[in-house]
Amino acid sequence: MNRFPWAPKGKALERVSAVTRQIGLGVGGQGARGLTAWAAAVFSGIAVAASFLWFELYALAWVALVPLLTVARQAPTPKRAALLGWVAGVATNLPAFYWLVYTIHVFGGFPYIAAALLYVALTAFTALQFAVFGWIAHRLRTARHWPVAIAGSWVALEYWYPNLFPWRLANSQMLATHLLQSGDLAGPYLLSFVMVWTAAGLADWITTRRTWHVASACAAVALLWIYGWYRLPQVERLMREAQGIRVALVQGNVGIAEKGDMRYFEINLEKYRQLSRAVQAEVDLLVWPETVHQEWIPTDRNRLEGKENPFPDLRTPLIFGGLAYRFVGSDKTEQFNSAFWLEPDGVVRGRYDKRILMPFGEYIPGGELVPAVYALSPATGRMTAGRSERVFPLDNGARVGQLICFEDIVGDMPRKTTLAGANVLVTILNDAWYGRSAAPYQHQALAVWRAVENRRFLLRGSNTGVTSIVDAAGRVQKQGGLFTEEVVVGEAKLLHERTLYGRVGDVVPLAATLLTGAWFLGVWQPRWWRSRGQTAKGKKLND
Repeated sequence: MNRFPWAPKGKALERVSAVTRQIGLGVGGQGARGLTAWAAAVFSGIAVAASFLWFELYALAWVALVPLLTVARQAPTPKRAALLGWVAGVATNLPAFYWLVYTIHVFGGFPYIAAALLYVALTAFTALQFAVFGWIAHRLRTARHWPVAIAGSWVALEYWYPNLFPWRLANSQMLATHLLQSGDLAGPYLLSFVMVWTAAGLADWITTRRTWHVASACAAVALLWIYGWYRLPQVERLMREAQGIRVALVQGNVGIAEKGDMRYFEINLEKYRQLSRAVQAEVDLLVWPETVHQEWIPTDRNRLEGKENPFPDLRTPLIFGGLAYRFVGSDKTEQFNSAFWLEPDGVVRGRYDKRILMPFGEYIPGGELVPAVYALSPATGRMTAGRSERVFPLDNGARVGQLICFEDIVGDMPRKTTLAGANVLVTILNDAWYGRSAAPYQHQALAVWRAVENRRFLLRGSNTGVTSIVDAAGRVQKQGGLFTEEVVVGEAKLLHERTLYGRVGDVVPLAATLLTGAWFLGVWQPRWWRSRGQTAKGKKLND
């Protein structure tokens, strides 16, 4: 008796089998031709995502790409390898950055359905990075040093691919303190390179049983760990010997609704004043988060009075987030998301304007060309990006390199700010837009690399969390909660160390890009010579 009466039979079964073999879903297929290949791609994506959702799983990131690389290399065509990579990319981005649906809805004002559709489209786009990676893994499958070539291509893609949330694989390693120290050499890219080299070496062993690629990758891991073991005591000594200042990072926990409601503006500020009054006599610097003050302030204002002054009782330097504007011509206004350096008696000693604006919240990409799109998202602002870095030279010896929000997740801005003379980095931010999610912790995981790259303390003052003090070794010394009202008080050391990364910047990803191109030439040039030789031989025979 047939246990499955619904199953296709006879010629119908043959047709179904032919179709499933053609699209690569044949249950009896092997390697990249069967369901195993798609499952491997999904597993790789979920493993990468897991290492960013739970940072305690940082070891998982080292082997996450092994299944994808194995099946992509064995795929029957480059197209199939790219599709496998795209599936892995979707499986990575969809769960890892789920909070973007809420953010697009709340920050941009889009309906939930529109926000979900935008997130799906964004996920499909960001997954193309993995598609290109899978295609490269297949195309370079005959390269002699395939694992190294693959690692270089991954780093090149990390650097060049335009992700909205520019994560690097090495960002999953914030708890691996010794490995983190390689950041002062090359940012996160060197560690990303070694991680993918290790995964590709394991994939190579699975497909060829060669062990020397795995051994060489393990040697590279050992060298990075030894560097961290050697470098960490040096950095700790520098921190012990350096001058320090006492800082208070005030986290008022003002909700999104209250923050944007004019009726609560004064209540919100009073909450920050009360928290600050209790500690300002004990510290050298107060830090309030991004746009905590909702009163628009002209850019040429040198003293704040009345409602413009957020803290009339101020007794110590304060850095606070606010809104600034200026008129350009007779019919245009530029609006800025700014950080103000305020001294007692309302004296404004400096202002910094945010340079990396948040899409769909502070502006809509392409909105200046098609202004009608702003009608779809009336809550989205029309902010103007700042133009240069800024260092606040406080009288207590601190030279504060000022950043706002996402500017601490990219390497170039903090690096240039440090080169401009900063001996401590301060970021003011408002991560309330992400809700109770993994996003504030993911943000911090990316930001800690800025402390290591520049060997500076990083002070992160957030409205709802995560407020933290990160030392020059990338370790979180003090940290507040999520959606809690509190003040994080601690010491920040003023350092003047110059690092290799600070001097040369992103040389590693640029070199990886050139090497990837060289590997492609090495793979394709012999084919070109062979085809040219065969053409010449055929022509000679015809003659």
